[in-house]
Amino acid sequence: MQADLEVANMFPQTLSRSFDQLLDKSVLYTLNRRVSDSLERTYRESLSFAEVLAQTQVNERKTAVYQLSAPGEHPVYLDTPTGEIRCHVRVRLTADPHAPLLLYHHGINELPYTSSWWRIFNRTQFPVHNVCVQAPYHDSWMAPFAEGFASLQNIYQMFAGSLRLMELVQTHFEAHGSPYTLLAGVSWGGMTSMLYEGLFQNTRAVVPMLSSPDLAQVIWDIAHMFKRPIPLPLPLMKQYLDFTPIFRRCDPQKVFPVMGENDLFFRMDNHADIFEDAGLQTIATGHITGLWQPLPLRQHLSSVLQSLGMGS
Repeated sequence: MQADLEVANMFPQTLSRSFDQLLDKSVLYTLNRRVSDSLERTYRESLSFAEVLAQTQVNERKTAVYQLSAPGEHPVYLDTPTGEIRCHVRVRLTADPHAPLLLYHHGINELPYTSSWWRIFNRTQFPVHNVCVQAPYHDSWMAPFAEGFASLQNIYQMFAGSLRLMELVQTHFEAHGSPYTLLAGVSWGGMTSMLYEGLFQNTRAVVPMLSSPDLAQVIWDIAHMFKRPIPLPLPLMKQYLDFTPIFRRCDPQKVFPVMGENDLFFRMDNHADIFEDAGLQTIATGHITGLWQPLPLRQHLSSVLQSLGMGS
């Protein structure tokens, strides 16, 4: 009898896991077909990530920096190694002008770039100024892969552009009364948030959700899933796209990661160990279901804010 009950209890969990992973796999199949072989062709001639970041700067002559603390969407113009790029930030203010700043970053190919931000935050007004940052190459449906993955350097550019926007917004809000800044992001945005804290180390907390700093492993796992050949061996790819060494500069006491137990984008068996010192939390969800049913992510964020004495 007890065994029958255990089997009955396992069935919904197994069904949910199968659905989560079927949905992840169907999305990954499409993404895998859209990723070109440019990484293998361009890694030798690419600028390094440090060089791309150093040569990416906000054009403050074209960007109305003074407007960044006003609610709504604002364009930000970047000067980059390959020319000008226009991105955006969307600002949502709380009542207290001296509230902390929460910088949120979306996932790859998320259009509009505010989709997950809206789903997570539209039902709850956290006591923070909340700003969503748009990565380069996220103005149209095909651009994140057609342009963002056109070369290794463009992958670096997506990160570098976001980092400069985050730096700009943090500097502006803290100069106008915000006592400190929090970072949160899903998927690619979680990766970007970890990069930001690892490089600059000037935020109160980082909340990467359904994410990991090891992009090389993600690309490798997806290619392996669909038997797409990659000429680069994994150790070589990790030299260029594993950002774990930068993540290791973060104070683990400031990092509050959450991963999906059924996630096929960021597989726990390949990524969970990265967070062994950061108190990894897990939720029973896949990658896509976690983004489209964001209550567990919202609850995780709320618990982090409460642990920092902020509440919701």
